[in-house]
Amino acid sequence: MFNSFALKPFQYLLILMLSISLLSCEKDNTLVFITTEIISENETIVEINIPKAEGNTEAAKAINNALASYTNTALTVDSANTAHPTIEENISAFNKSYTAFKTEIGKTLLTELPSWEALIDGEIIYQNEALICIVMNSSINTGGAQGVFNMKFFNFDTETGKELETTDLITDINAFKTLVKKYYDKELETGYKESNLELNDDPFSLPDHLGFSEEGIIIFYDRLSSPANDPLEFTIPYTVANSYLKF
Repeated sequence: MFNSFALKPFQYLLILMLSISLLSCEKDNTLVFITTEIISENETIVEINIPKAEGNTEAAKAINNALASYTNTALTVDSANTAHPTIEENISAFNKSYTAFKTEIGKTLLTELPSWEALIDGEIIYQNEALICIVMNSSINTGGAQGVFNMKFFNFDTETGKELETTDLITDINAFKTLVKKYYDKELETGYKESNLELNDDPFSLPDHLGFSEEGIIIFYDRLSSPANDPLEFTIPYTVANSYLKF
């Protein structure tokens, strides 16, 4: 019969090994990001700096696919075409669109056509055990007086990589909308002259996507959805908004 005292060192070793294994699994489940940097200077100028989740987990794949899709859509300037599967293919298509446009308009244009530019940038602005918030910006200039600017907040579930909508994040949408409206009105009153506002009778609505930072919830309205002539942005502190959050 084995001596029970002789088994204790083995039991301690087994517990230690299991603990290390569990910690290792937890680390393996943590999403780690690097930056994808692409610079293409041909007849056009394309600069891309976006986060990329490392590893082959389903969460990493889902996040990378969402950010790549945003990038691919931004690069697709020809309305007759749809986005290609990869970023490299869409950069090539962006160059080809410029070449075709230059050839066509060059027949009547007396001056040199300026290069098209595509600048796409992404940044992780908030991350905890449940949520990752990434802001993506794109600025596309195809020779007009102003480029086309777009900004979007992506909120991902850290475990699955699922893109979370406002209803996934907020407990009571109507109550939260009332809270946002108070900050919205205050921002208009203090930040803009009445002459700069284009008020209408449309009902107040939340922005399509919420942003999250260390300070609180970021509310952003672009030029098209803001009554001001400029984008409207403000932050609601977590001390005020925590009771509305599901995470």
